[in-house]
Formats: sequence, structure tokens, C-alpha cells
Amino acid sequence: MRKFFYARISTKDQTLDRQIVEAKNLGIEEEYIFLEVASGKDFKRPEYQLLKRMLREGDILYIKSLDRLGRNKQMILDEWNELVKIKKVDIVILDMPLLDTTKYKDMNGLENLISDIILQLLSYMAEDERIRIKERQKEGIKIAREKGIQFGRRKIDPGENFEGIYKEWKLGDITAVKAMNLLGLKPNTFYCRVNEYELKK
Repeated sequence: MRKFFYARISTKDQTLDRQIVEAKNLGIEEEYIFLEVASGKDFKRPEYQLLKRMLREGDILYIKSLDRLGRNKQMILDEWNELVKIKKVDIVILDMPLLDTTKYKDMNGLENLISDIILQLLSYMAEDERIRIKERQKEGIKIAREKGIQFGRRKIDPGENFEGIYKEWKLGDITAVKAMNLLGLKPNTFYCRVNEYELKK
């Protein structure tokens, strides 16, 4: 039996420190600690896939929290079933003591049922919380916009000369590159302003 630990953060702005401390406290050897900076939207993550290839029947996989494994209910359930039922690996979710398959051994076939019920419930709660967070974010943005707060990049003013330079360019008197240089605009900004101007005409 070998002990593995999988730690993941979504962006480089976050830190893996807390998860690494947990792994070391469990006495897991460094070669069996897998660290990853990647989104949880799917399981196409290099370190996770390497870990998965190394896992053998009887091994234990430790994870700090359920959302480090995946991001939505069905994805978590599918992956859990593959690891536990097909690869016959034990999983321990440290932040959720009920999600510890090592606790349900020798229960006359009830171990999978108990684990599945708990996982279904907890993954539903995790997904429901994510949905609520997104709804609160949308409400916050809506209120901020109603107060006149602007989001996104500041719109670049093409300047007073835009109309005249635009007409020269459309008549073929100057090239698009020349028009961009005269206006001091990058290509994507130039064409964006052109589209906006033409829609107003």
C-alpha cells in the first residue's frame, strides 16, 4: 500500500503551501506528492493524469478538499467511481471526514453504497454553493452597473480626426496601416472603432 497526495490550485496567484503541509503531516514521501496549477473544469491535467497512471489497487489517495479533485457534481462522481470501483484505490478527502473510503471496509458490500450516498450529497452541496456564489456575483455586478460603475477595459477614444481619416481610408487614399498610425490605434482597436462608426451611420 502506497500513500499519494494530490494538490491543486487554479491560478499562480494562489498558493499550494497549505496543501503541501497537509501532505507532509501525513508522512507522504515527496515522490508521491503531486502538485498542479490548473483549472478544475476537467481532468486533462498533466500531473493528475501521471498520478492516476501510477495508482494501483490498495493505494490511498489523499486530497485536501473535494473541489481540488473536480469542479462539478457529475465530473467528480465519474472520477470517484473510476478510482474506487475500477482501479480499487482508496480516497480520503481531508476536509470531509465522511469521504474516507478506508473507513467502510468489511461492511458486507455496503461500503460502496455508503460512500456513494455521502459523495452524492456532498458534491451536490459543493455545486449548489458554486451556483449561489455566481448568482451573488451577478447581483453585485448588476447593482454596481446601476450605480454607474464600469467594468472591463477603458474604451480608447479614436480622436476628433477619426471621421476624416476613416473617409480617406475608405476612398483608398491611404492604407489601413497609415490610418492606424495617424490615429495611434492598434489593428484590433482600429477595426473595432470602424465597426462602431459604421453601425452609427
